[in-house]
Amino acid sequence: MFKALSYITLMASFLLSSTTFAANTNTTIAGSTSVSNLLEPFIEQYNHSSDHDIDLQSIGSSAGITMLNNGAVDLAISSRQLSDTEKETLSSKLIAYDAVAVVVHPDNPIKTLSAEDIWKIYHGDISNWKEIGGEDKKIAVVTRELASGSRFSFERNLGLTKEINSFTVSDISKNAIVVNGTSMVKSIVARNPHAIGYVSAGSIGDLAQLHVVKVNDVLPTPQAIIDNKYPLSRPFLFVFKSDSLSKQSDEFMSYINSDSATQQIQSLGYVK
Repeated sequence: MFKALSYITLMASFLLSSTTFAANTNTTIAGSTSVSNLLEPFIEQYNHSSDHDIDLQSIGSSAGITMLNNGAVDLAISSRQLSDTEKETLSSKLIAYDAVAVVVHPDNPIKTLSAEDIWKIYHGDISNWKEIGGEDKKIAVVTRELASGSRFSFERNLGLTKEINSFTVSDISKNAIVVNGTSMVKSIVARNPHAIGYVSAGSIGDLAQLHVVKVNDVLPTPQAIIDNKYPLSRPFLFVFKSDSLSKQSDEFMSYINSDSATQQIQSLGYVK
């Protein structure tokens, strides 16, 4: 828990100086790497057509929210719901719904896992693929950094948390490989036939390099998310201070929620 807070505080402090001047003329957004992947092409389009630019920092949901609270950015983006404490001073607006996809190497014979199997793998109770019908190989468990909204949603949906002194903390195995960013998860799993990881379903990209595992026999399709059949869905959110939303920030959120942007977002596999 203390490590998580230290990481978030360090990232916020490091980026504060680099964003202060940009925030004077541009709208600065920071947060989830998964949401950043979705927003990047829209920001490029927006900056070409607007005299007010958007600057984006991809640093993780919790780090972005911390920067918002510190006044270092205008908007945060999150791939998890706000906590009750955060809701006391912050508001959110939905961008889209996404799913956390569980991925393995294409050569891995395991094509479907139950939510319980995934829980046991990440908890450390299952450590070899042969225990669930695969090869006699140790499982390389890949997870995200503690500030990640994807990790927060993944753990929350699977029950991979525990209570210590009234704090909810991660209950993932200490042997898991912790990496920063979606791209690092994809890179490790694509190179290691015995690895397992999780990423935003909308950011998977080249399926020749990754295989999406069915969870409880369900793939993370838009329809499965709409029907509430896929167990690892989560929201993508804009987050802002309830009492100080700038006109420029509001205009950009309206742009992302326009009919044309909504159609593009849905065409990418997200759910509006």
